[in-house]
Amino acid sequence: MIEALRRRAVTQRRSRALAVCLVVVLVCSCSRGFVFEQEDIIVERSPGPAYDQLFPYYAEICAVSQFRSVKKGFGGVPGHAVMYLKGACVDESTPFPQLRRCRRVATDREDPEHGAGVSVNRWFRNVNWVGTPGRALFYAGNLEPGQRLTQEHMEATVRDAIDQGVYRGVELHEYPTPEAERSLEDFVTRQSLATDFALQYGRSVFCARIPITEEMLVEAMDFLNEKNEEYATGEADYEWSGFSDNCVHTLRNALAAAGVWEPLSVRAIKFRQIFNLAIPANEFVNLARLGTEGPIDDFGKIYGNQVQREALLDFDWLPTRHGALVKTLPVHTPNEVYDTTFRIFLLQSPLRQGQMRHALRLLSDERFVDLEADLRHFAALYDGILAERHDEGLGLASLRGDRYRRLRRRYYAYIEEQRAEVAAMLARLPGLRQPGLAELSPRD
Repeated sequence: MIEALRRRAVTQRRSRALAVCLVVVLVCSCSRGFVFEQEDIIVERSPGPAYDQLFPYYAEICAVSQFRSVKKGFGGVPGHAVMYLKGACVDESTPFPQLRRCRRVATDREDPEHGAGVSVNRWFRNVNWVGTPGRALFYAGNLEPGQRLTQEHMEATVRDAIDQGVYRGVELHEYPTPEAERSLEDFVTRQSLATDFALQYGRSVFCARIPITEEMLVEAMDFLNEKNEEYATGEADYEWSGFSDNCVHTLRNALAAAGVWEPLSVRAIKFRQIFNLAIPANEFVNLARLGTEGPIDDFGKIYGNQVQREALLDFDWLPTRHGALVKTLPVHTPNEVYDTTFRIFLLQSPLRQGQMRHALRLLSDERFVDLEADLRHFAALYDGILAERHDEGLGLASLRGDRYRRLRRRYYAYIEEQRAEVAAMLARLPGLRQPGLAELSPRD
């Protein structure tokens, strides 16, 4: 019996050691892909205000780079991940952070009912995330283009976030600070600013935006609200883990609840958790590629993918679609508080460096960043799908069963609907305020 227990203990130690070694190998192997050079990013690009007049609801997953500051030190090497949901607003009536439906469908990006930013912080104890109302505070920290970021403006932004109830009801673990006494203002200044809101104060921002339906928005909100309620009203505290439950897991799983992709487990055993690692920049690339380059023209692959099959049936939606775009927002300048050098981290194979290539391609090709180019691409793609449709051989499809035939009919009806929507958007686009590709807008 004693010998059996000893062998089991040795096996467990070896498994843990192997898991740690594999993680070290994975992380070390990406070192060549860790820092993009500044010139790798062409210009700041954003979809522009016309986008919000055409798409009522969307989700963005954003990877934000490591911050560095003489006054505040360095952030974590992998950076951070956040989410922005157009159509979801911070609920002012709840005792802890929750989201509600916005009171109107915003077409103006400065509308206070436009949406909310969501961010997970390792020092939260009784909640998993906080929500920031509106785009201006979440991304730019209320800075105007060209306005200097000063210590005074930073302090005013901290007070604004607290006054708007971003941290209402939030309790904290003990966080590192040189101050003799901890306070909410001290925490927000040292551990939350430029991480949970005012992102561009100290970080470059890379977002993959994907339009979603109203029903999908509700599912994502319900997931996030239930996550916070679990910790705020339950007995267990939130315990952040970079390995198994970090800032990315919550955001990815909120989109999984909405039918976008598969969730990532946060409860797998240590060895299996290696396959559920979540890196901010990787998830940005994953969502951008799914939205822009997935198998929309291959019904067989869609039928064989359970998540996409259910998304088509439940939400009349597929993830590869028009309106899926990327945007980049550089750290704000002029800046008296943070280092503005660009950095971003990608986990990838040391041999292929595929993630870096994908990221550079996504950020450099106008089809992935410009709305009109995107619409024209998908118009041609939808036309091609419909032109190649063949129904005369469907008698053989009976061997696949009624479900296959029903979904196939639903698929082609969906493509026809999307083609009509793109045509209508292209017709409207010239009459909308449409900035050029190189629009510099820290508020996008």
